[in-house]
Amino acid sequence: MPAKSRFTKLDAFTKTVEDARVRTTSGGIVTITSLILITWLVWGEWADYRRIVVHPELIVDKGRGEKMEIHMNISFPRIPCELLTLDVMDVSGEVQTGVMHGVNKVRLANVNEGGHEIETKALQL
Repeated sequence: MPAKSRFTKLDAFTKTVEDARVRTTSGGIVTITSLILITWLVWGEWADYRRIVVHPELIVDKGRGEKMEIHMNISFPRIPCELLTLDVMDVSGEVQTGVMHGVNKVRLANVNEGGHEIETKALQL
């Protein structure tokens, strides 16, 4: 099969009317070039999407002795509220055990009973 007829069959940008359809070698070359370019661009975007880039960053916190506000919503369905305590350790290694300030314990009903709120206890210092 001559090279011209191979490229002629690959022309994807042809006319819609059969009588006006003319397959050319240049159309086949444009089709192959377009497919290679599209494949290369899609592969490049996929590879960039899958690449993990880590930007290590260090920010110095100039505020000393300030309290950080932390919001948590944790459910322990099978542990009584009386047994739960909160212990906190910061980056410098300072440990605070039994933190109670600003902690709200909400007692929930069993899931079979609808899981509604039974009692709310706001712990204070």
